Amino acid sequence: MHECTGQRFFHNGRMQDCREFPLSAVYEGEVVYEVIRVVRGVPLFLEDHLDRLYHTGKISGRQIPATREEIMGAVERVIRENALREGNLKIIFNFGKGMSDPILFLVYRVEHLYPTPTQYAKGVACILYHGERPRPEAKIIHQGLRLTIYQKLISTGRYEALLVNREGYLTEGSRSNLFLVREGRIFTAPAPMVLSGISRKYVLQLCHELGIPLEEQAVHEEDLPQVEALFLTGTSINVLPVNRVEEMSFDPMHPLVRKLMKAYGKIVEGYISSKE
Repeated sequence: MHECTGQRFFHNGRMQDCREFPLSAVYEGEVVYEVIRVVRGVPLFLEDHLDRLYHTGKISGRQIPATREEIMGAVERVIRENALREGNLKIIFNFGKGMSDPILFLVYRVEHLYPTPTQYAKGVACILYHGERPRPEAKIIHQGLRLTIYQKLISTGRYEALLVNREGYLTEGSRSNLFLVREGRIFTAPAPMVLSGISRKYVLQLCHELGIPLEEQAVHEEDLPQVEALFLTGTSINVLPVNRVEEMSFDPMHPLVRKLMKAYGKIVEGYISSKE
């Protein structure tokens, strides 16, 4: 699998051929990043992604060496020069291994794998993984944890791994945020325990607007049998129902899940239409 899947990428102020892409920029040093979905040529929720990018830099003690306008300009160049209509882009700031290392700023197209219509209709299967991301509120690449979970998903044939912390509470997916439905209420782990996902932000907003009871509270793995439904949110998946966790089955057609899927789709469409 190639990291840079387009024809040209942005690298410290200039466009280059993807055959020249430096893999060390992704796999070595401390990397702060964002992945942005492009729909009909529009980078979805770009402003929110930049807010989180700068927040990650701040809590990591790193100064992002580019203005919002410069980053937005680089994103637009990559979309334009790759004639990108649908797909994902990644923004990377690599701070190296030491304070004296040069900082690398890259924007490029990455491979994407969106859920199928069947997965949206019938849900996806997940596993439980007992582990935690260091500094979960920061969007930083953790290669060791990512590789371990990826291998586990491949061996089990499951879609996502739901992380369980040392106290036994479900926090988030390995590449998504997690929501659970129980007795007409939505539960999700609070922000300090998880990455504040962009899709998560809008689902929280929708719960308030639609009058759906919401508790930002983690659910213990021992209480999973009492949960009626689960769903995941993320850049590449939007709102995606879960039908199985380990050997436990859940309702992918739960009315609250379907209501939020529909409402989130309207937010996405409204954003794209406003930018076209």
